[in-house]
Amino acid sequence: MDNEQGRRGTKREAPQHRKPKILVGEQKAPRCAKEPLLMEEVLHVDPKFIGRIFTVEVQKVLLPDGRETTREVVRHPGGACVVALDDDRNIYLVHQYRVGTSGPLREIPAGKLEPPEDALTCARRELAEETGFTADRWELLTRFHPSPGYTDEVIHIYLARGLTKGRARPDEGEFIACETISLRQAIDEILDGTLTDGKTCLGVMLAAARIAQKP
Repeated sequence: MDNEQGRRGTKREAPQHRKPKILVGEQKAPRCAKEPLLMEEVLHVDPKFIGRIFTVEVQKVLLPDGRETTREVVRHPGGACVVALDDDRNIYLVHQYRVGTSGPLREIPAGKLEPPEDALTCARRELAEETGFTADRWELLTRFHPSPGYTDEVIHIYLARGLTKGRARPDEGEFIACETISLRQAIDEILDGTLTDGKTCLGVMLAAARIAQKP
């Protein structure tokens, strides 16, 4: 539950390879951007926690009706993930322990941005580190806000094709396994609730829609 609902009264380096072909979708602002009756003014920011991955702050804000309240915000640099699709329409999942689920989770390769890198650089790096693959063709499927009720994190999802296998190089302290699964099976496992990671579900379904439109 996000902080807008939780409390009443408190509203709130990749290997060298051939230069890839990159297709990037147009980025559009939401239709509701900057509607006066939906905007809040930040009056004060109180940093509460500075961590390795994210920071937490409490904001004092002025609501459109003139009242004041607080917001609890997680600041995150953002991330990128990759649906790596081979010529047989298989994709690649990684298995790794996730503290939020108290167990391993199956996901498409992903990671957080390391500023000042951009999202595509992050996606290429994570794919190579976690699976060993590089790709000739990259396409941005979408960018989305996973939990806008309390964090500014934005995740970019890429479709990677023209894969070349190399050696995986996980980060120090990162323990992962890699799985090959058909795109069709991945869709079935999303629909029956077997695959539950949000970015993976969205990425797989968008990839399927994209390849249905064009080769």
